[in-house]
Order: sequence, then C-alpha cells, then structure tokens
Amino acid sequence: MSEALGVAFDPLAEDPYPFYTRARHEEPIMYSPELDAWIITRYKDIQQILLQPAIFSSSNALTSPVVFSPRVLEELIKGYLPVPIVLNTDGADHTRFRQPLIKAFAPSRIRKMEPFVFEVANRLVDTFIQRRQVEIISQFAYPLALEVVLSLLGIPSNDIEQTRQWSQDWLILMSTQIEEERQIEYARGTVDFQRYLAALVAERRREPKDDLISTLIHFEMPEEEPLEENELVIMLQGLILAGHESTTNMIGTGLQVMLEQPEHWTWLREHPQSIPQVVEEILRYDAPIQMFARTTTREVIVDGVILPEEASLLLLYGSGNRDEAAFHCPHEFQPQRTPNHHLAFGHGVHFCVGAALARLEGRIAFEVLSQRIPQLRIVPGQHLTHIPTLLFRGYEHLKVEWT
Repeated sequence: MSEALGVAFDPLAEDPYPFYTRARHEEPIMYSPELDAWIITRYKDIQQILLQPAIFSSSNALTSPVVFSPRVLEELIKGYLPVPIVLNTDGADHTRFRQPLIKAFAPSRIRKMEPFVFEVANRLVDTFIQRRQVEIISQFAYPLALEVVLSLLGIPSNDIEQTRQWSQDWLILMSTQIEEERQIEYARGTVDFQRYLAALVAERRREPKDDLISTLIHFEMPEEEPLEENELVIMLQGLILAGHESTTNMIGTGLQVMLEQPEHWTWLREHPQSIPQVVEEILRYDAPIQMFARTTTREVIVDGVILPEEASLLLLYGSGNRDEAAFHCPHEFQPQRTPNHHLAFGHGVHFCVGAALARLEGRIAFEVLSQRIPQLRIVPGQHLTHIPTLLFRGYEHLKVEWT
C-alpha cells in the first residue's frame, strides 16, 4: 500500500488544487493513513463510483471526523441521535427518503420561489447599498440562502436568527475538533435545534400547510411506512444546513473569482442572459462541496488499485472538476464554458435534489448585485481564508466596496 502522497494530503488546505493536480498525475487513488481512507481524485473514477451504489455504499456519507467526550455525548443523547436519511442510505431505503424530497423540491414549487428570492435579495441590498462597503457573505450571501430555504421549509420568519445560530453551532460541532466546553455548548444548542424542529413537525401533523415540512410528513408511498419523527427531525436539520451553507459558499466564491478578475464581472454585467452558465462554471471551478464519502461493500478494483471490502473512500469533487481529462483548460475560469458536466451536485441516484433551488438563488444573487452595484470590487489588503471544514468550501469573509 503506497502512502507517499496520502501522507501529504491536507483536506483543509487553503489552496488544494496544486496537490490535486499532482495526485491525478502521480497517484490518482491514494491512501491517507491519517483519515484511514482512500482518496479518489480523477473525474472518471469518481463518476463511475457514484454510478455503482451497490458496490460503493453511502452508509458513511455523513460520518463526522470529530471525537466526542462522554460529557458531550451525554448532552447529545438528550436529543435525536443520527439515523439513516437520504444522504447515507442505499437501495430501497434511499428511495423511501428520496421520493418525498423529489416532490418537496418539485420544479413547480421552485419556480414559484423566484419572486420571493428576488424580494429577499433586493431587500438585503437595500440595507447596505448606501454604505459603499459591506462584508458580502454575512450581510448578503448567507442571509439570502438561509431565508430562502427556511421559507421553503415553512419555518416562521421570526425564528430565522435563532435557526441560523443553531445551524452554525451544529456545523462547527460536527466538522471541527474544538475544546470540550465549546462542544458541550454547541451540543446543547443542537439539542434545542432538534426539539424546535420536532415541535414544528408535530404542529404540521395537526395543521398541514403548503410547505416542505408538510409535504415530507404527509407524503405517501405504496407499501412504505411514512417517515418517523426522528427521521424527519434529522432530515430537516440536514436540509437546513446543506440548503444554505453550500449556496452561501457558491455566491461568495463566485464573487471572489469574478472580482479578482474584473473582466469576468464586466462580462457578466453585459451578458445577464448568460448568468446561469456563469453559475455552472462557479460550481465547477471551486465546488462549494469538495468531497463526499463512500464505503466499499466488497473488494473491488478501481483503475488498477485493489480496494478492500469496507474501505472508506473520499471522492474529491473539487479534484474531479479540475481534471484535464474531463475539462479543457480546467484551471481557467471560463464563464462561457460548454458543456460543463461538473460534479458539484454529485451524480447518479444521489444527485442533489436541491440543485434547481441552488441554481435559482445563484442566478438571482448575481443578477441583483450586477444590476444594482455594477462597480463592485474587492476591498484591497484582505487576508481571505476558507471555512475549516472537510465537506464545505467557502470564504469566511469577503469585504467589497463600490463608488
């Protein structure tokens, strides 16, 4: 077993792309002893793995790398413990979770969201446009993505700020090894979050509304049991996090890329009809979700490498999206790139059910900003850093200004 490159793999690197390029050429499938996982870097291998769920299971897709002490676990068991949901199930179990989500994220429902997304985006711009400078992620990208997904779910607007805090606590708790006292604090917040969602589920059982929570609760499939309370709570918790964190990162990254190369921002302003194409290139160029995990159900050979049964795999979407064998000039940001079969939303049976919503939010965010603040530029002298998580990739802060 070669560990030459695997030892050097740093999943939290500020700029992982030079390493990805080296790995694709020298050791495209490598073993990381630190993560006890096989790292898959090539587009074709990732795509083929995603198309074979019977061999490459999603059972570990949501496994946290964080170690919890008994005191932290004591707090967490007061809430709803993790159960299999759509992201970490296969076969019939996956279908049971996915079918209600497909209805919940139906194209007709997403299309109806468009006026609301425009209203939120413009309202947020109104709050800072006179200041001539803003931290665009916390004041625009994040609240836009969060308010949209919470509205779709049916969470009351006066609970948005509390839900934001709970969601952030949960993300940090599950993705970052922090000191025990902070873990305990965030674990308590996570339990409060789950209890809040459980109360909403109970309310919608009694009085359904035209929202995603009600759709999930009352969806019926022949010969299948409806989703149980703990399944609904864990699923909603995941939908809130995934539904706003990845979209926030996409908007922030897209702005950074285009404002660092102003000709791209100029082109976008002059070609608003091509914004959907630009969104796809942002998703490819610096994917907001960098990797997903899989587990082998039997010994299997991938590209000449023997992977043992029950081996953990990390599929590097970010590397696959920069693969020279799949994309022409992959390290260049090309707003007019076509075709653009990136991996940002996954592939196969686990393709992201929220892709249409993310695309809608990205299109409207860039349309509103480019129309209302055409002279947007990055405040010089910033030290830009990415959020320190394995799964999500995006900037912590991005200050912009205009005249």
